[in-house]
Amino acid sequence: MANVLNVILKTIEDVQTKNRKNPNIKTADPSVFDLLRRKIGEIDGKVKNNQTQNGRSNPKSILEMIKDGIEGVRKDNRADKKVPTADKSVFDDLFKRLDQNPKRQATTGIKRVIQDYNLDVSRIPATMLRDIQSKYQGDCQNLNKQYAQAIHNISKQVR
Repeated sequence: MANVLNVILKTIEDVQTKNRKNPNIKTADPSVFDLLRRKIGEIDGKVKNNQTQNGRSNPKSILEMIKDGIEGVRKDNRADKKVPTADKSVFDDLFKRLDQNPKRQATTGIKRVIQDYNLDVSRIPATMLRDIQSKYQGDCQNLNKQYAQAIHNISKQVR
């Protein structure tokens, strides 16, 4: 997870820098970003200690756990009266950036399908290709979840 962790921490840093430089949005309290970093560190610790799926009936991907952690920080920030609530755009920007990697993978996957099957897509409108890509991404996520669930169920039986 070290690679994923570094990417997420870099993303948090980028969002913080963007927030600080944007004169149109109130700069979020630095403690919000510190809390985000701590939460990601906790998730990393759970992954390293193999504590992420214990007692769960449905497995979660690391990306889902990170999103849940960010959402938890958002809720904590809203509830904390001592720290001003960060602008909505701070968290939205984090979620948007986290979703970019799966979209890139879907683009690569669709290109590979087109190449593997030697398909002529020159007359297909770009919007239709984006719709196909979106469907492909959803199908890949569902397939991955099915395999994760099956492996999770087997691992519970083997214990």
